[in-house]
Amino acid sequence: MSFGLSLSDVRLAFELGFFIYEKAFSRAQGAHIQYFDFGRDIKALAETLQRVEQIITQADGQNQQRPWQKPDPEYRAALQPVAEAAGNFKKTLQDCEALLNNHTRFRRDAANFIDNVLWSLGAERDVNLLRDRVRFHLIKLGLLVKPFEWLLLLEIRGELRNLRNVPRDVAEIKELLVARRSSSPLGPDPYNSVRQHPRNAVLPEVPFKIACRFSQALSVCPPTSFTDVSDLPLQPAADALVYHFSKSTVEYNPGLDINQRVPKVPQYLNLLKSRWLLAKLEQSSELISQGPHALWAVYLAEIRSEVANQYRRFDSPRTLEAPPEDVILLLSDSCYSVWVVEPSSPEPAPLAEQGPTEEKILEIDLPDPSLTRQCSLTVLKRSPSEFRLVTTVIDKHNKDFRHEKEMVVNTDASAIVPTYAAGLSEQSASPNSILISNSHVHDLNWQLLKSADDVKLLQQALLGYRVFHPMSDVRWSLNGSNESGRAGHAYTQLWQLKALKDLSLVHERLQLEHATSQNGNIQPHSPGEGARIPPGQKRLTTLSGSTMVSGQSMTSRVTGSRGEGTVLIPPNPPVFMLFTMHEGKHAFLHLELTPDVVVDTKQCNCRIANKPCPTTILASENKKRLSIRRYCTPETSDQALARWDLALFRYPPHPKFKDLEVLHKVKYLRLDFASPALNREFQTEVRLLESVRDLDLKSYNDALIERHRRGRSSS
Repeated sequence: MSFGLSLSDVRLAFELGFFIYEKAFSRAQGAHIQYFDFGRDIKALAETLQRVEQIITQADGQNQQRPWQKPDPEYRAALQPVAEAAGNFKKTLQDCEALLNNHTRFRRDAANFIDNVLWSLGAERDVNLLRDRVRFHLIKLGLLVKPFEWLLLLEIRGELRNLRNVPRDVAEIKELLVARRSSSPLGPDPYNSVRQHPRNAVLPEVPFKIACRFSQALSVCPPTSFTDVSDLPLQPAADALVYHFSKSTVEYNPGLDINQRVPKVPQYLNLLKSRWLLAKLEQSSELISQGPHALWAVYLAEIRSEVANQYRRFDSPRTLEAPPEDVILLLSDSCYSVWVVEPSSPEPAPLAEQGPTEEKILEIDLPDPSLTRQCSLTVLKRSPSEFRLVTTVIDKHNKDFRHEKEMVVNTDASAIVPTYAAGLSEQSASPNSILISNSHVHDLNWQLLKSADDVKLLQQALLGYRVFHPMSDVRWSLNGSNESGRAGHAYTQLWQLKALKDLSLVHERLQLEHATSQNGNIQPHSPGEGARIPPGQKRLTTLSGSTMVSGQSMTSRVTGSRGEGTVLIPPNPPVFMLFTMHEGKHAFLHLELTPDVVVDTKQCNCRIANKPCPTTILASENKKRLSIRRYCTPETSDQALARWDLALFRYPPHPKFKDLEVLHKVKYLRLDFASPALNREFQTEVRLLESVRDLDLKSYNDALIERHRRGRSSS
């Protein structure tokens, strides 16, 4: 904190710490234990900072001549050693708050208190980084509070200059200290009763060979203020001392067995490093120039007493035993490192990183005209109707270049425009593109994709239907009519309800299948179809190479007056979609292929024996009318294309779906293809979809019968 420190800085910092704890940790349930530990550390830091503020306030009340409450230069100069020794704790707490805002979402109870904290998958990295910073400040402040209070009380008595001549007054001042060792982050001091003259404790020398390796390590990543091995800069060396001491034997709790009395070798090495650094700091010209009664001198004396306590653990009978020196020397150079670099603030998480309550359902490569960059599109699902689309651009020759753009799509308000079919043929100007139109903010976003398969995947991600057998330049008519609005040319698709799953779950299933296949217990399946078919399902492969799997999920968890349970949901039928024009307007025709809709081979007028037919007739088997829904853009202008919204036919049903126009008196839908071969392909695809639909219906009816049987037997 080179800018200085004020009492208001301390107060704002501990208030922020308490706010963070209350906001995210005081009532939260269900989060991982590491996040609760993180919250406890933030609370402990806030409590320590509050103690610093109380010490200053108490001192101010006893000495009206020092204006602690005023941000004058004298006041900031007095607190400057505290700022240098403690580090920028305010910035760390601000980073903690930013972490919570960026990586978490909160679930609240009926009283609007946080009931659960949902952390994103990428939060663990930043939590570990910030928790180390919080604990570092906590340890330094814990060691600093007592010397700071001591010096303020001495100053109040006006006897600082005669410290060596007034041991009786010093004893009285010690009686006033309220920062006890039990509140230290290092824990209670079990050796306080036997400590004698901690400032003057004689510490053993560090073995020569180990000390040489410490000296060599000083040249590795040193601070800019380091120039001389024999004269270490005060603040960076003190930070290193506190850090390594916190990682030393203070963390070791011996067991009852004699073999459990030897601490880990790195822990003991850190104790030796702390002793070596302490000796170096006591010779620092910067420390000596401040005098024996400066805060830094008292601060280091407090650390010396803590180091002496750890050495006593090896002198007392039945306590600890030091590992052999030759074993310590076997440790790598990284274990002997001295300098500690305070971590920078966590970098913002990549936009494509999966957040809490999100599912990453799609990742595809995008075209790059420059051929020097790698472009990708990630789709993250927030709810059945809301998605986050992230475009990422990385330079292949510059690893530091990364550009990300985010767009939130809510299919209740955003139009999904199939521009790939705007020309109603494969010669469309943008055959591999989808337009996402946020009409409520007049925002048009063109998503150019690499291939037609990627177009189908993005459409499936946003609408919930898998696309089969798209065909262009299909002539259609209602009841064989040639009237405008009841006949025309179309681009067609067959749809099967199949929402994309979370990629992390797909990867886990693929890994499980790979492990199972090593034992010969898995059947081969087509690439891209994540998992093996569970019992009760059936896989059918179409002429186009696509694979359809029966067995839609027929149950859904519900909560009623009698508690939680499951409800049976009837399977959705496949859908036949036509993308066409109506009186100069872009239009859709939507037909659900329910069990009563069949391919009627008897109504085809062009049937001649032994001659292939290019026509398909879709009609109702029970002589009812077909239920065909139609949507047309309201205008014929180019701007109207942005309202050609395919999301109206998504799953779950769009709020406006029930208001769409239903065409009346349609006995049959006639489709004329460019060739008999294309017609056969289409009919084959339709029959395969019908087979999948019938399997799902059978499973659903069997489940209803079984549930009814169980209900009767239980009664």
